[in-house]
Amino acid sequence: MKYVSVNKLSDFEFHDAEFALEIFDNKCLRVKAIYLNIHKDAEQNQHVTDMEINLAYITFEEFNLLSYEPGVAWKQDEHGEFHPTEPQIILTDEYAHARFLEQLKNGLTIFDLGEKEPNTYFIDAMSKDPFFTVCFTFKNVSIEWDEYKKQAWYVSK
Repeated sequence: MKYVSVNKLSDFEFHDAEFALEIFDNKCLRVKAIYLNIHKDAEQNQHVTDMEINLAYITFEEFNLLSYEPGVAWKQDEHGEFHPTEPQIILTDEYAHARFLEQLKNGLTIFDLGEKEPNTYFIDAMSKDPFFTVCFTFKNVSIEWDEYKKQAWYVSK
């Protein structure tokens, strides 16, 4: 690949990116990503604006899924506070892995990907499940791509 970014997730804007499973071997997770954007100040971006990457491959080494939390409906009370309308369930272990891999095989639309706390990350996304959150750790992450497609969608508005 022409461009490679290692351990610099903050160089990218993940909102509205789509991920699809390439490989998961219980140690390494590799996804194909479209609609991924890179910030203008990232080392690999020679453009004067944030840019959409044509096609990227993201590899998480020593990927460890901690939890999978399916979304539930929320309702606002008379004081303006929101509360879930049903119990929130957090899946762990093989149940979390199975559910997450099923969603990745169907393709994910990412709402957010970020660091929840030091060395623990989250993805808010939708797929067949209308909304879910996963928490995970990894040792290293690399993002590789060959070309840029156009200005990021949020720049051209």
